[in-house]
Amino acid sequence: MPQSNKEALSSQSLVALNQIKKGVIILKNGALRSVLEVSGINLDLKSEEEQNSVLLSWRNLLNSLDFSLEALIHSRRLNIEPYLNFIKEKINQETSELLRIQGDDYYNFIQGLVAQNNIMRKKFYLVVPYDPVILQPKALLGSFKSLLNLGREAGSTKVVLTNEQFNQYYQQLLIRRDNVITNLYRIGLKARPLETKELIELFFNLYNPETFEKENLTLPEEFNK
Repeated sequence: MPQSNKEALSSQSLVALNQIKKGVIILKNGALRSVLEVSGINLDLKSEEEQNSVLLSWRNLLNSLDFSLEALIHSRRLNIEPYLNFIKEKINQETSELLRIQGDDYYNFIQGLVAQNNIMRKKFYLVVPYDPVILQPKALLGSFKSLLNLGREAGSTKVVLTNEQFNQYYQQLLIRRDNVITNLYRIGLKARPLETKELIELFFNLYNPETFEKENLTLPEEFNK
């Protein structure tokens, strides 16, 4: 087997992701995951009473669940190049000499700012799980470390779900997901589930930390279902 193929197989063994279907992650062990993008709250701008209310509501939410949640914070260098290209295009279309000069000044300012600083974007996610397989206590303890299993050996065993099994587990996952979204809304947090294309982009960015954040990846038609 060529060395490149061996390296690919070795890398794949570290990834628990098996498939993304209908906006849901299917892991190699047959478990399902839904990822919610959640808005943030700046507690520093709230009064002490409001802060305590938010924290109490969050605690009550966690205590009301009979399954674990994983919070994921993703900080990423933002690719500002498309925005700079947009500004340059608008400058070239401008007929007023004064506005063109002002546009150039703004363009140069943004370009210099980006050159001297890393422009970061931070996003917040919650991972909602559904595990159809009854895990042993030792395995259960390990599952709490990372529901997405991003940082540890994923194992070579792969569980193939039938359409009937997937639909059954999918409906159970939706019940959990909607429950979490409703309770987050009561706290003042907006949450929405990521679609298939967004999940692929998220995983691309997670597994390629050295690159700028990628958006609007061109995907085959079957991935957009």
